[in-house]
Amino acid sequence: MNILEVAQQYLAAGLSIIPVKADGSKSPLIAGWRKYSNTLPTPEECSNWFASGALVGIGVVPGPASGNLVVLDFEHHGESAYFEWIQRLPDNLRTLAQSLPTVATPSGGRHVWIRLADPQPGAKLARYATGKTKIEIRGEGHQVLAPGCPAECHATGKLYEWYIEAEIQELEEDQWVELLEYCCQCNEYQSPEQPRDQDRKGTPAGEDSPGNDFNRRGTWEETGIFADGWTWAKTCGDDRGFLTRPGKESGISASVGMVSSKNHGYPYFYAWTTSTDFAAETPFSRFAVYAKIKHKGDYSEAAKELARQGYGERLSQRKTVDLSGFTMKINTPNGVPVSPFSKPSATQEGEADGTDPKPFKWMSELSAQADDTKWLWKGYIPRGGIVLFSALWKAGKSTILSHLLKSFDGSQSEFLGLEITPSRVLYITEEDESIWADRRDALMINDHVGMWCRPFKVRPTMQEWRDFIKAITEQVEKHQFDLVVFDTLSKMWPTREENDAGQVEEALMPLWNISNAGTAILLVHHMRKSEGQQFVGARGSGGLSAFVELLIEFRRSTDNPKDPKRILQAVGRYAATPLKLLCELQHGKYVGLGDPDDAIPDERQSQGPIWKNDLMKCLEETGAEWMTCEAVVKALAEKRQEKAKKVSDVRDVLDKWINGGELERQGEGKKGDPYLYRIPV
Repeated sequence: MNILEVAQQYLAAGLSIIPVKADGSKSPLIAGWRKYSNTLPTPEECSNWFASGALVGIGVVPGPASGNLVVLDFEHHGESAYFEWIQRLPDNLRTLAQSLPTVATPSGGRHVWIRLADPQPGAKLARYATGKTKIEIRGEGHQVLAPGCPAECHATGKLYEWYIEAEIQELEEDQWVELLEYCCQCNEYQSPEQPRDQDRKGTPAGEDSPGNDFNRRGTWEETGIFADGWTWAKTCGDDRGFLTRPGKESGISASVGMVSSKNHGYPYFYAWTTSTDFAAETPFSRFAVYAKIKHKGDYSEAAKELARQGYGERLSQRKTVDLSGFTMKINTPNGVPVSPFSKPSATQEGEADGTDPKPFKWMSELSAQADDTKWLWKGYIPRGGIVLFSALWKAGKSTILSHLLKSFDGSQSEFLGLEITPSRVLYITEEDESIWADRRDALMINDHVGMWCRPFKVRPTMQEWRDFIKAITEQVEKHQFDLVVFDTLSKMWPTREENDAGQVEEALMPLWNISNAGTAILLVHHMRKSEGQQFVGARGSGGLSAFVELLIEFRRSTDNPKDPKRILQAVGRYAATPLKLLCELQHGKYVGLGDPDDAIPDERQSQGPIWKNDLMKCLEETGAEWMTCEAVVKALAEKRQEKAKKVSDVRDVLDKWINGGELERQGEGKKGDPYLYRIPV
């Protein structure tokens, strides 16, 4: 079938078409092509374009002329935005989406063709974290290349092909809006602070400014946008959704709350159409919308009016404080420090003068916690603390965590020799529930544990993560959970670049909403392959390790995969935390064996110097030189003037020192690339 015949088929299907350059640019070949959004080309125009013998492609033009065609355009950059969207859809919408005609683009993306009752402008629905477009609507005023184009039309030299070949359907508005909602859920981007939300010097306005306070506490209703004629097309949660512009009864003209501020997190308004007073594809905060609608864009007057309404810092709350001669007194009556303000008789909680309670405590008001009540598992899991538990894959972390869960049921007073308190645990896992059902049956784990299996189909966005933490907090309060476990963190959090400290910290800070109420959090994470020393084994940015109160690293005690012994090595802010703890799975139960440095008896203690001390001296004498285990054994034998020890015995000691950070190791431990050891330089 030649290009003219393909073009005529599209035209017969009621689709407006134009010729496209076959040079990889995807550009229209003719000037003034946008008129074909509203007018079908004539058969003569088609013949002139596609029967001339020149190499051209076919562009389909969405809009009224094509029966109000719109195209959902999904990009492919490392991951497919289309398949992320499909996975997010509920079953009924997924069935619908997979019945729609879909084109596979040469770059790996997808174009989904849909008809609507009304024309639809184009819009960006989701972006990658970098700001690059991820999902967009190609609507009125756009064009898309269609199957039948020669390979020269795309820079890759590949063809546009049908991925799903089907009749184009006209969707109900509710169906269309639901599909768009899930497109927006794929957004990773947060918009930088806008100039209109900054002060005159270009720096972000103060947190207590009327504008920022309105962005944080106001509503879209208060901006005046609905009084101005805008209406909800669909709400997608609390003050979030899609809007229809004034003068139209249906259709989507803007979104609110689908993109938020990177600096402060407050929501933005995005107009999709150019037929409004708002610039299209430009973020407007609530304050900006309020200023534009109610004060004709005068932000200064808008801020003054919001201040009069009670937004921002109130003048009545400002106090002139005379600190001359003031000294803080501790252990005063009722344990309340003397106030430096003009009314020393007023209570510190503000009841006397009617102000809000203060958000801080004086040093004398801080409440200490008895050592016997601060721990869920003594030394390792403090109440209200956040703990990072890191291990290499297949090191047995799921096994020890299963036994830990069992021990919280009150049937035992210790776990690995350390006191444990009966506790309720909410366990959030990447694993299928059938796996945990088997562990439950094997260990008889009771209903003091709640399992939340696979909460996400795909990696969540930052907003979805915040919503998830909010849902966890509600369940913690409702069911009085003492501990929340995330296993593993990397499969759940929204961080796409683990080495980016900013992304890591942004994902971690919402966890304080859980821990502030006294609930402990255990974050299960993977170690990097090289493991690392001095507690830098956890994969990704050091911002993760710096965020938590306590770091636990879980390792095999030796390189022997059949060795049942494991080492817990920990560091944190608590004196009760053991630096090292050796444990072993014995007869189906984990047993604590104490400090691993004392676990291997030294058969020569009664015969002069301890051989492990001599072993360390041998390594110290070599300075920065790397040595194989065999070379270390030989040096030790020469130093002690005795028969060489078994290589396996010496390797056990060297590996324990590696785990303790007393030695460094390099190499893969394979033939041709053996392990090499030395004292850290």
